[in-house]
Amino acid sequence: MTDTPRLSLPLLAAGQAQKHVTHNDALTRLDALVHLAVQSRTQADPPVSPTELSAYIVPADGTGVFAGRTDQLALYEDGGWAFVTPRAGWQAWVADEAEHNLWTGTEWRRDSPLSGLGAESWGVNATADATNRLVVSGEASLFNHAGSGHQLKLNKAAAGATASVLFQSNWSGRAEFGLAGDDDFRVKVSADGSAWHDALAIDRATGAAALPGSPWASGANLLVNGDMAINQRAFAGGALAAGSYGFDRWKADAGGANLSAGSFAITLNSGAIVQPVEPALWGLASFAGVTLTLSVENLSGGDLSVTVGSQSGTIAAGSGRRSFTLTLAMGDVGALAVKLSPSAGAVSFGRAKLEHGPLATGWTARPLSVEQMLCRRYHTRLDGQILIDAYQAATAASRQAVVLPAPMRTTPVVSFAVSSEINVQGVDRGVVAQSSQSAYAYVTALALGRVRAAFDAIAFDAEL
Repeated sequence: MTDTPRLSLPLLAAGQAQKHVTHNDALTRLDALVHLAVQSRTQADPPVSPTELSAYIVPADGTGVFAGRTDQLALYEDGGWAFVTPRAGWQAWVADEAEHNLWTGTEWRRDSPLSGLGAESWGVNATADATNRLVVSGEASLFNHAGSGHQLKLNKAAAGATASVLFQSNWSGRAEFGLAGDDDFRVKVSADGSAWHDALAIDRATGAAALPGSPWASGANLLVNGDMAINQRAFAGGALAAGSYGFDRWKADAGGANLSAGSFAITLNSGAIVQPVEPALWGLASFAGVTLTLSVENLSGGDLSVTVGSQSGTIAAGSGRRSFTLTLAMGDVGALAVKLSPSAGAVSFGRAKLEHGPLATGWTARPLSVEQMLCRRYHTRLDGQILIDAYQAATAASRQAVVLPAPMRTTPVVSFAVSSEINVQGVDRGVVAQSSQSAYAYVTALALGRVRAAFDAIAFDAEL
């Protein structure tokens, strides 16, 4: 054996000449390794002007004479570099980190977090890993004050990232609170660790709180007939010409549309549908500068492109209520056009909702009678027939008053069909709107005697 087994110090051989050289080499090596101190363990390039005190732990990207010497000790001795392979348990003081480091046999690891650099990972009664850098396994954990108070801080890199506290059951998530995916504070729950539901959402800008999972606490829907359940025009679904209304309050955009609805699911095959939203209906002069959130339920088939006034965006496909938030420009005055169209291909969704603020709340249907009244503000179709049957002098007219079922937005345009008529002077018969709330049907006799006219398919239109 020519070297010692632990520090690899050169041994004197029997009858060796110049024994002082070997002895001095051993002392030099001892001088370096006992109370080992190195300048750095991250410096890849050897120093330009090393001294007899120069010592380094070689990093993985070492260059020059350091290349290929990863994790070895580089010691400058007698005008040259000597390299020593460490053994498990060796310790070194790393000057530029002000830390003790320990060689585990596979890596140099900080022996104890004495400086601000801290430990790369730390396990208490458990094993830390690259993701869970701090792991504590125990009955409880205590974070006490060192003075008057104590703050536990969770910081994230960007708004789209997450800073939260997650509660798990058998390693499956059940509850979470914090900043999850945006900068609003949320409390979420899950039954299976996969599907999550917002229980509480607090707007970071205003402090306004919403309870998305509680129907009684849902925000008011600024859209009328958001589920397309009211269908006065008896639209059967399919192609809808540009500008034509199908389901109440929804019309096709300039390029037309193809859609259907049933069982609270709306399928938009192509084109775009639009609903003009009237500020005055909700007691507003305009929506200019207002923050609104548009949401739909269980969007499938692809993403949904949305435009609200001058602003536009995309609602991503997925289960549950999916939303997009925008702030309208100051020029967004008058009726607000809300447009929905598939990003590509056909999409299905349910229960469209537009509400104030940056948070999407759950769907709560208005009473059917209220929703019908809102629809009839813009379009009313009378059930049945208006029949005028009278005995009248020539050129004299008979009238019948018509009270509209709900006040309309303005004096409507009237359309009707005449299914039968007797003794009518020319085409002097019809249905006339007098105001937003009343109309009348009339017929003028051609000659003395019975005069009769039957009016069907009567519609009053005051759409925007």
